[in-house]
Amino acid sequence: MSKVNSSIKNVIFSFSSETITIILKFITRSVFIRTLGIRYLGINGLFTNILTLLSLAELGLDSAIIFRLYKPIINKDQKQILLLMTFFRQAYRYVGLIIGLIGLLLMPFIPIIITDDVSFVNIELVFIIYLFQNLTTYFMYAYKSAIIKAHQKEYVLSAIDTVINIFISLIQITILLLYDNFIMYLFTVVIFNIIKNLTIALYANKQFPFIVEHTNIKLNKSEIRDIFKDCFALFLHKINVVVLNATDNIILSIFIGLEVVGLYSNYILILTALKTILKKFYTSISAGIGHLYASEDIDHLQFVFKVANLFTIFIYGVTGLGIYFAGNSFIGIWLGKDYVIPGNFVLLLAIEMYIFGLQRNLATFRTSMGLFEQAKYRPLFGIVINLGISVVLVKHLGICGVLIGTIISSLVTYMWFDPYIIYKFGFKKSVKKYYLKNFEYLLFILINGIIIKIFLNFINYEGLKYFLVAGFTSVTIPVMLLIVVYGKSDEAKYIKDILKKLIIKIKIR
Repeated sequence: MSKVNSSIKNVIFSFSSETITIILKFITRSVFIRTLGIRYLGINGLFTNILTLLSLAELGLDSAIIFRLYKPIINKDQKQILLLMTFFRQAYRYVGLIIGLIGLLLMPFIPIIITDDVSFVNIELVFIIYLFQNLTTYFMYAYKSAIIKAHQKEYVLSAIDTVINIFISLIQITILLLYDNFIMYLFTVVIFNIIKNLTIALYANKQFPFIVEHTNIKLNKSEIRDIFKDCFALFLHKINVVVLNATDNIILSIFIGLEVVGLYSNYILILTALKTILKKFYTSISAGIGHLYASEDIDHLQFVFKVANLFTIFIYGVTGLGIYFAGNSFIGIWLGKDYVIPGNFVLLLAIEMYIFGLQRNLATFRTSMGLFEQAKYRPLFGIVINLGISVVLVKHLGICGVLIGTIISSLVTYMWFDPYIIYKFGFKKSVKKYYLKNFEYLLFILINGIIIKIFLNFINYEGLKYFLVAGFTSVTIPVMLLIVVYGKSDEAKYIKDILKKLIIKIKIR
């Protein structure tokens, strides 16, 4: 199976899986709010963020190992694959121990982070359940997903995720409706996370039986040193991404309160749902990119990068426009006007979404090409900028101040330097054309936004009608302008060919 066909298969399964999962999440969230309320929702969002921060202890091992699996897979070197997987298993267990220890040390500080009265729930027990759920990932064979990803079989993981998520959602909804019990609700996630990891392990063992062999041979010291060298660089990149996305709820909880965290969590659910769906495209092509780079087909890889860049600009640009014009309307329809955050909040969400897309595309290529070391200390500046601006502005601008910190941090760290790294160390070419082209693309998105704004000013719809019109317009106008402006470019033609293959495969299924 060609790299393109594998990527297409991954995309089909990934998008189908995430669509089903997101629908279930929205249904579950609706039941959650109506049975447990906004304060429980705030606790859920806060502890999820804290555990995301703890996952930094993983140090980017997953990405480093997957990158190193590409070449032995191409060369069919089972011995090297076994050595890498054995090292990964051992390393993940140490990571689990570190996360568990840090989590327990954090428990006395929970009253400082949560300033609200939480006497209505055993907050320490809740945190322990969240921590235990996180630890099952490191101790229950999750590392075996690496070999599946490296073989471009992401669609298998998507299928497993979908089945597990269906069962989780159905059981959680039943628990909420019949028992109204937060602790039982949380335990379902723990149980099914264990089931998911065991299922992945069984599949990996069946497809690649040599990985269950025991060996006393270990990676040599230079290989281990190189892995940890890459892990350190990945850790610095990852810590910036995590701080950008996982500290918002913590800052809001400390300075404003759990109710605001709950309101914010509803918007973040939408944003995360969209990000997760769209991100699947990049996880689906990452192995193909790694294989191209390992085979030294740099010219074709650069063209693929340009194609992915155009795709990213359009998809995330349209998504950002949809968030801006229809986001508050959707929240009002879904949960009611009391859950709508007024002002420029949705504009900032739209900008953050657009920047995230560009960042996701750049990170996919940089990581798949093994460019871990370059500018490894740069993310530390992003952390300082993000936290500094967020803490200062949250006092004056509230929830908008936190988003502004995230946006500025991304702009001054990733957005200008990652392209430079990819072009200088990967393609060995000047990056100037990329910057100019992306400025042109930005103007294209802004023009689309102005046209949509003018159009929507002439309609007097409210509620569902406005949401449908705003959403439809945010898609159709950019599509028409894209065809007119960029339809004849080589990148657009390539995307068109891929879409044709995608449609054929969907019809066959």
